[in-house]
Amino acid sequence: MRTYYRGPDALITDEYFVWWTAGQNRVYTIHDLYQVGLVRDDGVDRRPDMATVAAVGMVGFAGTAWLTAGPVVGLAVGFIAAIAAVVAITTRQHRTEQSWQVHAGYRGVDTIIYRSSDARVFNQVTRALQRSLEDDRPERSTYGLAAA
Repeated sequence: MRTYYRGPDALITDEYFVWWTAGQNRVYTIHDLYQVGLVRDDGVDRRPDMATVAAVGMVGFAGTAWLTAGPVVGLAVGFIAAIAAVVAITTRQHRTEQSWQVHAGYRGVDTIIYRSSDARVFNQVTRALQRSLEDDRPERSTYGLAAA
């Protein structure tokens, strides 16, 4: 078995592409991969937006608690909601997390077979995958004919 790449998160041989992700191994047979393409993903982290919305929702809940359960409960929930709102708003930053992905068809399903945020490692993996795919192609047959 010929090894094209062996790194901390991937292994590429002439038969398999293995992507070691957090908690699981994804194993793909090289022969079953088709329509392999590279995609650059400029995703924006939306978690700060969700925290802000949750904090504003807690402020609304504090007002409802004040009316239904009384001022003591309303003040307690309101105090916690105010702290959560201040923390959510002051720490709110949109971070762009740039990553690169390898998309491919595998046994009839389009899937992401590899993802990395390190451009150097991504380029090494994709070059090794390209070599493995090229070596997997059947050689041209001469159909029993000799060149004259």
